[in-house]
Amino acid sequence: MISRYAVLLSMTSKRFFYVILMSVGLEERLIKVENKTYKTELDFNDSWDLVPQEKYVFQFFHQQLNDLEANQIHIHGVKLYKTEKGMVITGLLRHSIAKNVMFDQVTLIVKNEKGTELAKKTFDMELFGELGPQKARPWKFAFEDEHVLVPLEDIEDQMPFEMLFENYEKVVNDFTLLLDENWENGLSGDQKEYVSNLVKNLDPLKVNEISVVGFHLTETPEAVSIYLILRNAFSQTLTIDNLPLQLFDAEGKLVSKLGFPLGEFKIPAHQARPISLAFSRESFIVENPDFSSFSIELVPQQL
Repeated sequence: MISRYAVLLSMTSKRFFYVILMSVGLEERLIKVENKTYKTELDFNDSWDLVPQEKYVFQFFHQQLNDLEANQIHIHGVKLYKTEKGMVITGLLRHSIAKNVMFDQVTLIVKNEKGTELAKKTFDMELFGELGPQKARPWKFAFEDEHVLVPLEDIEDQMPFEMLFENYEKVVNDFTLLLDENWENGLSGDQKEYVSNLVKNLDPLKVNEISVVGFHLTETPEAVSIYLILRNAFSQTLTIDNLPLQLFDAEGKLVSKLGFPLGEFKIPAHQARPISLAFSRESFIVENPDFSSFSIELVPQQL
């Protein structure tokens, strides 16, 4: 059984930014608030002697990739070439860490479009060298016959494929919306459908994470009330006694930081449960915050 203290630490391990529904008078509009991302810069190993045309090809593939979130390491397969005894894959290894990175060994998995594993191998990365901050570098990975997991005739030259690290983190995609009696009776059919669709369209969570999603904000002279959805990616029911949150305005300024006692607020495994909380204006640390958009984060906790 997971302790409540452990749950609190787990739920505060990362920062979250989400799709928010903002109310302005009688008008409602959707606002997308995204976590900061990083664009990598292409880098070539000194041992690679490439002509300009070859560099252009890698630049083209690199420009098609999505930006990375903070402190993320990613590999993207560029081309797969079948050989007599296996295959050789060119991939782009990149990261968003703000310092140099050295890879001793990496274990890579190759999958086809249907998700079937085609090959798996651990590579010594000594020759790859050190990769500078927020850089991306192409490299070739040879998978011999003993590392291919399917008959060689199932491998086609330049076939579509996916390359990923073996130790990729599992995620939870499907969350069931849980409405208690108050929410069940207080929402109209259209509102229930909206919240249900919002839950379905949120990004997946890593296993053993909990997230906070703000989806509606209202203002009064005394307070700002925010409607949240809490998602539980643990395999057990979580009980939350206290929820520490911080509120940011449209300019990214910290407006308020409060802990909300919830009693025994239970969220079953892989479910999403809404709750409404009010930030008193007396707790604001900035004057006249701009709530044309906003973000909610869990307050990082110290051990």
